[in-house]
Amino acid sequence: MAGLFAVLATVTMLVGCSRDVSGQAVKAGAGGNTPRNDNSAKTYPNLLKECDVLTTDVLAKTVGADPLDIQSTFVGALCRWQALNPSGLVDITRFWFEQGSLDNERNVADFLKYQVESRSVAGVQSIVMKPNDASGACGVASDAAGVVGWWVNPQVPGIDACAMAIKLMELTLNTNN
Repeated sequence: MAGLFAVLATVTMLVGCSRDVSGQAVKAGAGGNTPRNDNSAKTYPNLLKECDVLTTDVLAKTVGADPLDIQSTFVGALCRWQALNPSGLVDITRFWFEQGSLDNERNVADFLKYQVESRSVAGVQSIVMKPNDASGACGVASDAAGVVGWWVNPQVPGIDACAMAIKLMELTLNTNN
C-alpha cells in the first residue's frame, strides 16, 4: 500500500508541476518598458566594477585601518567589509541600484527619521544620511547612473563616519581612474 501511494504521489507531482509555457525566453532586463542604463560605463566607469570599485587597501586607509585588518564579509547586491581601526571595528557597505533614484533614498531616509543633508560630492547631486544611533553611522547616496551609496558604521562611538563615507563616494565617482 505504501509503495502504491509513493508511486501515485510521484506521478501526481510530475503531472501537476510540469506544463508547456508559450512565448520566447529572453535575457533578464531585455524587453519590457524599463530603460537600461547602458551608458553608465562611459559616464561613471568605476560603478560597473561592483565590489571591486575600490581596493581593500583604499577602503582600509579611508577608515583608518591597516590593510591587513580588513575583510570582505558579503558580495552580492550589496558589498560589505569589516575593518579594524585603532578605535574598533568599522562596518563598510556599498550599494548600487541601477534602477534606483536619489529621491527614493531620500524618501526612505526621511521615513526612517534620519538626518538628511543635500550636498554635491565630486560634482554629483548627493545626500548624507545620519541615523540617530550611538555609534555615529553615516551614509552617502549619489545620483549616478541610478543610485550609488556607501555606509560606514563604526561599532564604537567617536569615529567620523561621515567623512569616511564621503571620501569613499568621492573615490567612487572619480572618473579619472
